[in-house]
Amino acid sequence: MRLLLRLCTCLACWFVLTGWAAPAAIALSAVADASSLGLRAEVLEDKTRALGIADVLAAPDLPWRANGTEVLNFSFSHSAYWVHLRLHNDTAAPLTRLLETASALQDVVDLHVVHRGQITETVATGDRRPFANRPLPYRYPVFPLAVAPGQTLDLYLRLDTHDGLFEAMPLVLRTPQGFLRHSQTESVAFGAYYGAIVALLLYNLLLFALVRDGLFLKYVLYLAAYLTWNLCFTGIGFHYLWPGAPDLNNQMLAVAVPLIFVALTAFSASYLQTRARAPRLHRTMVGLVVLCTLQPITGLLDFYAATFITILPIGAAMLVVQMIAAVRIAVAGYRPARFYVLASSALALGALVTFLKVFDLVPSSPLVEYSLNIGSALEFILLALALADKMNQLKAEKLAAEQQALAVQTALAQDLDRKVHERTQALELANAQLQTAAITDALTGIYNRRYFDTLLRREFNRCMRQQASLALCVIDIDNFKKYNDRFGHQQGDEALKAVAQALAQRVQRSTDHLFRVGGEEFVVLMAGQTRASAMGHLEILRLAVQALAMPHPDNPAQVVTVSCGMAWSEVMQGEPDALYAQADQALYRAKQAGRNQSAQ
Repeated sequence: MRLLLRLCTCLACWFVLTGWAAPAAIALSAVADASSLGLRAEVLEDKTRALGIADVLAAPDLPWRANGTEVLNFSFSHSAYWVHLRLHNDTAAPLTRLLETASALQDVVDLHVVHRGQITETVATGDRRPFANRPLPYRYPVFPLAVAPGQTLDLYLRLDTHDGLFEAMPLVLRTPQGFLRHSQTESVAFGAYYGAIVALLLYNLLLFALVRDGLFLKYVLYLAAYLTWNLCFTGIGFHYLWPGAPDLNNQMLAVAVPLIFVALTAFSASYLQTRARAPRLHRTMVGLVVLCTLQPITGLLDFYAATFITILPIGAAMLVVQMIAAVRIAVAGYRPARFYVLASSALALGALVTFLKVFDLVPSSPLVEYSLNIGSALEFILLALALADKMNQLKAEKLAAEQQALAVQTALAQDLDRKVHERTQALELANAQLQTAAITDALTGIYNRRYFDTLLRREFNRCMRQQASLALCVIDIDNFKKYNDRFGHQQGDEALKAVAQALAQRVQRSTDHLFRVGGEEFVVLMAGQTRASAMGHLEILRLAVQALAMPHPDNPAQVVTVSCGMAWSEVMQGEPDALYAQADQALYRAKQAGRNQSAQ
């Protein structure tokens, strides 16, 4: 029993002695431009938050432990933490090194420099203290250290928080030249990053002013909220914009994060048209937005940690719901949703890594620290491409309108410059236009029913004389009345124009003719083709309409489609109306068979 007691006593003494064993001194001659000190530090948790530097120096039996990670990351905790480092100048010349506590958001950072048990310097700084307290004007605390030849310094950092949220904090020791290069690189990188965001913001704001499309304004609000957050998160806003207001910096950070999620959700709902395309998920998004809008209240009341405990899971849920909606809509064939899925994937990955980092579920690193920045940058680029694609469509429409107006103006100018001969030409042109208008459908620009009746009889008689074949194809838009009921007659007219244009682009032979003979009914005459080739051409026309991918939720295919019926004859007999009737019967069979197909 005595032997066991002695053994326990020896083990206890060993743990106390090894627990307080000072860390090996860091030889400054071995320090390169930048050296990470995380694994060279030892850490002491102060659960009472009452220990001062005198208490720490006077108590050799405190439970110090080796820090096991490159980056200090205490996550959510109501304790204070002490970090101990030992530096030794093993050269014959005085050296200057700079210690970085590379977190812009750590609330309290106190540095005590100790030489041979005596405190030689104390610096009290951090995100909750005025910027002027910092030894160097930089976005996070940087401490210059002058070490004489052969001198050994003990560095004690005290880290504390306002209400329990510690930021992941790398400890880095740099030479003056290394720090200069690092700060210059960061200045260039951040300058380019913020410049790109501001450029995107102003460009989309200008687009909104020009086209009055609310989608561009929502994207601008999203960029503005993100830019505000990033300025606070990186410490650049505290450095340059409000250095005397540390509480404002934290309140703005806690308010900007919920606004990012709200603005992104508003943009996503409009861009993806979730109200119409995914109504259940749209209602879920609205509910999460309501919860999210309540979060800035705690931020304004300065409950910083409480805000992030709630906003991070809500924000993650919002991103997941939006991604599910985007994937479903993309699978349904909506092209813009594909851009969104790519953009959201980048943001979601960055947000997920940030969420795991805050809850200490992944080890911290520079890539992890700035994962949300990297993901958001990729998202901005992809969303900008998506909006640019839409803008290109608007520009093409505007250019076509300008070209048409220019052509009319040129014709009018030429008419005004001419005399009798020119007036005669104008009259001839007017007559030609009247003749064209008489045979042209006003809405679609293709031949109308009147010209169809005339040309059908003419072609029928010609094929009879020349013993040539003639195919008459009737094309009817499927469930067009339901389309008009859902989208309105104006959108229905646009659909008719699009269908007519798709058909006209593929009816190019001089012996082929396209007509609009009714509300949503078209006819194609094809002379001199075999039955198989005529049927193959008709299938090309049907597929061309389907390829327009115009949304039609009330149609089985979910897009605008057509049904086609063809009558073909190589021996013209009787009246041409009989051929039309045969084609109409074939159209009826195509519709009875399920629509979106061709029959003969």
